[in-house]
Amino acid sequence: MADFRRWLTVLAVLAVMVGAASAQVGVANGSANSALLCSATGAGIPELRPEGYTELAGDILISCTGGPVLQQGAAIPTTNIVVYMAPSVPITSRFMSSNGASDALLIIDEAGSNIATGVAGNYGPKAPQTLCTTAQQQALGGSPCNAVVGMDAGATNGPYEVAVLPGGTTPAPNVYQGKIGDFGSQSVTFYNVPVLPPATSGVSRVFRITNIRVPVPGGNLSGTLQAVISTSPSQVLPVAGTAINIGVVGPAMSAAVKQVKTPFQQCIPQTRSLSANIIFTEGFATGFKTRVVPGGAANGIPSPPSSPNFTYAGEAQNLVAPFNQNIPGGLYGGFAANSESGFIYPTLTTTSGSGSAAQTYYAGLADYGSRLKAVFYNIPAGLTLYVSTTSSGTVPTYVGGTPVLPYAVLVATNSGEATPDGTAFTPIASTGTGSDGLGSIALSANSSGAATAVWEVTNSNPSATDVLTFSVYISYTATAPTTTNPYGTPITVLPTNLPANDVQLSFAPEPGGGTFTTANATQGQVPTPRFAVVKTQEGAWTTINLCQTTLLYPFVTGASGFDTGIAVANTSWDPFGTVNQQGSCKLYGYGVSIGSSATTALQTTVPGCDQISNPLPMTNCFPVVPPGQVMSVLASSVLTNFQGYVIAVCNFQYAHGYAAVTDLGLRNLWSSYLALELAPLPSGAVPGTVVGSPRTGVQSIEELVH
Repeated sequence: MADFRRWLTVLAVLAVMVGAASAQVGVANGSANSALLCSATGAGIPELRPEGYTELAGDILISCTGGPVLQQGAAIPTTNIVVYMAPSVPITSRFMSSNGASDALLIIDEAGSNIATGVAGNYGPKAPQTLCTTAQQQALGGSPCNAVVGMDAGATNGPYEVAVLPGGTTPAPNVYQGKIGDFGSQSVTFYNVPVLPPATSGVSRVFRITNIRVPVPGGNLSGTLQAVISTSPSQVLPVAGTAINIGVVGPAMSAAVKQVKTPFQQCIPQTRSLSANIIFTEGFATGFKTRVVPGGAANGIPSPPSSPNFTYAGEAQNLVAPFNQNIPGGLYGGFAANSESGFIYPTLTTTSGSGSAAQTYYAGLADYGSRLKAVFYNIPAGLTLYVSTTSSGTVPTYVGGTPVLPYAVLVATNSGEATPDGTAFTPIASTGTGSDGLGSIALSANSSGAATAVWEVTNSNPSATDVLTFSVYISYTATAPTTTNPYGTPITVLPTNLPANDVQLSFAPEPGGGTFTTANATQGQVPTPRFAVVKTQEGAWTTINLCQTTLLYPFVTGASGFDTGIAVANTSWDPFGTVNQQGSCKLYGYGVSIGSSATTALQTTVPGCDQISNPLPMTNCFPVVPPGQVMSVLASSVLTNFQGYVIAVCNFQYAHGYAAVTDLGLRNLWSSYLALELAPLPSGAVPGTVVGSPRTGVQSIEELVH
């Protein structure tokens, strides 16, 4: 075998050098001589997703005319066809065995398409698809795939030669399995392919190479993908050295998070309340793909009678016309451009695992449609996170059928984004309705406060840029304030190194989130399709503010014979859209201490009376303010000799402040003002610190009132 491979390597190099300049094929039976002319083209130039490791390239078509008439019963000349990717990227078609035999296929004369009108017997396009494996192709000393010259006597254009098995009229094998890696991971080889010259005028010989998949991320592929063809012996199939376009890299998918309600208030309970929308947008019109070409009984089309039956509940697959997923050349135009699967050839299978874990893979059949993943980080304790089980918008008449309304369903939570649909396609059922009317299901956070949701595309429009939107909901219960938790049940982010309330969006599966790593993401029996995260797309999925009010008292004094009354009203008692709340206020003083001999800078704090163990209301703390009441303190009691400004952080909403400055009646001086209400403090922020501003980025928390 080693000598055989070295021989092939030499011939492959020679083939690239010689190319189409080879000599004419000789005549075996004395008939008129003609040149065998062959050309290679790309049957399609699909857009490839920059995130995809298993992007399906366009088919390669090799078409030949002319050539000599060979003697009936003679062995048909064979050649080895090697296809190289340019730029050099690994071929990621599924391995059907550990030696590199793959589901990349070569089909002779469009077998199984039944497109020929002048054929009398079951030959050419009317022939059944018959497999020649790589093991048969490479067998030495006589291969069972040997083909000899036969005759289709009743053909419309007159009798012409066809490939048959030795000693009979049975059509020769016409589907050849490609082997990846014999000449580098960027190559696929079809060995001992018979090339019968068409000879007869008006007749051509066609070789279609299909199911070639390539990885776009992490390699040299950033523009156009080409295939370079090498044949040996090149005179048998004179197309060596031809380079053709079979793909072009399109734009990346975009994803975003839009908070629908912001912010929530921690003291107001929520039940499956809509918090945000997650929005996935195709990079190009065929970026979101269904697992197979839509069809099946849901559209009144009969399911295929043979096994395996690829018709799933909600994801219908039809192996007969007009959807043509097992018809050579049926992958271009219309719905077929939106299929993750290629040319499906159920005769060629492989099995991974054993027992109940055994999984059968069929050549060309993807494990699932495009999957979209959202990973939620820092889910707070005390909060339940839900996601919608479907995308929003109008539900297609047939989920998985031909309607062009884009649609996706939830198929995995927390794990399983790389699990193939080996049996019936089963969306996850909802357990309740979100506030926008969509079905929803709760996600369970892991020990790091993270959870995953995965949706699969079941319907898409190949002629438009699809947008799929999913809903995020939250539920939590508010409790009465306590000394330990003055805001009620804590809804705070977990102390991890991940962004707070962040959701990261991508295709699925991807390394680390699926069952493969970057090291083995290019070849083998790992999931198809699979993706990389080429850019981080994320956003906050909720904002929950503490139930607080922050008040600014611009001038407060309790020194030099003056005093200030600091009052706070709690207006959460009335029925006008408020919720009864109560709590104390914590005073932060910034100013100076005016003593008998010197004035010094001063920063001081007066706690709330429900936050300390030895409260003396109006002496060492600010009293609790019940709904509908007003509480006050004198600066001379709690801020002795202080003069400056005070920020009061009250642990309830709807606090309003009032201050009165007096000289204690000595000269009957009196002045009063209303406190200014500052923008709410973000959870965890310290009064007076620098935080984010919606207007100008980093500013003081006081910005919105100045």
